[in-house]
Amino acid sequence: MQIVGLRNRITIFTRMKLTTKIISILLLLVSLTLNAQTNDSFIHNGLTRNFVYYKPSSWTPSESLPLLIVLHGVTQTGSGLMNITGFNSIAESDNFIVCYPDGINASWNADMDIINSQVDDLGFIEELSIYMQNNLNTDPTKQYLTGISNGAFMCYKILCESTQCYAGAATVAGTMSHSVSQNCNPQNNTDILHIHGTLDGVVSYNGSPSTGISVDELMQTWKSFYNCDEIPNIDQMPNINILDLSYAERHTYLNCDNAELEHIKVIGGGHQWPGILTIWGGVGTINMDFYSPQIIWDFLNGKECSQISQINQADNNNSKKLVKIIDMMGRETKFKTNTPLILIYSDGTKEKIIQLN
Repeated sequence: MQIVGLRNRITIFTRMKLTTKIISILLLLVSLTLNAQTNDSFIHNGLTRNFVYYKPSSWTPSESLPLLIVLHGVTQTGSGLMNITGFNSIAESDNFIVCYPDGINASWNADMDIINSQVDDLGFIEELSIYMQNNLNTDPTKQYLTGISNGAFMCYKILCESTQCYAGAATVAGTMSHSVSQNCNPQNNTDILHIHGTLDGVVSYNGSPSTGISVDELMQTWKSFYNCDEIPNIDQMPNINILDLSYAERHTYLNCDNAELEHIKVIGGGHQWPGILTIWGGVGTINMDFYSPQIIWDFLNGKECSQISQINQADNNNSKKLVKIIDMMGRETKFKTNTPLILIYSDGTKEKIIQLN
């Protein structure tokens, strides 16, 4: 009886040690996560602008990592979107920094007809990019944008109007407002992936007067900027979940000039992040055939700004903006390699360049 009692005490003690070890490991993981995740802010145009960012646990100040900026939809927050998407886990494994800024009043001023304000969100995101470069040594040639709904609209406003280079953008369930579309004048060639459900009841796939242009018009806009082939290559993505009442096609536009352009058309999909089961993500059918955050990062990863983008960024820092690019015949064009070009700036100066591959 004494031997049995001793064995029982040894067993209980062993289990206590094991439980304590598990708790210690969990506490360590939580500590690493909290240390890697930081809430921050700065003043822009008299307003306190909040954001949260995550840096991988292996990060060191001397390492210049890519930066992904994730823009939320209306009524959401940066931290709320962080908890939904899982980009932090991808950043940890693939070694990049991800930042989730907050819009004022839970929205972005993307010049939409139904959501508009005087807030300088374009300037805020530009300043945020520079802030991350100065404070976390992020790589200015590897800056990326992603966002859903109103956040996607904001991504396109940035691509159309910013002189800073964002090497890639991946948008979900949001196009361009009519005013942004009509005045779009991109200064850089940005690789673009657009994900949209055909049954999106918030931002119609076919466009509307209140939300913006259709997805077909959106792709036509960027296809024209990049001189892509008219007809995309269409591949059906694996329909691994037949219960989600939807499936996806990947449309890849070929022979674009110095850019990549793709569209994932979610047939039957709603206003949602595909692959994320959450009541806070959006409205309508959630396609579960692919995990959109991973698809987004796989598309963006490795994209890099060209020399022309770096020239534009330097000019922006000196308050000199690139107005247009013309060829040697005086015809307006966009940036091309191996071609003599003339850059015309907002202060009236001109610069002849040729970039060789």
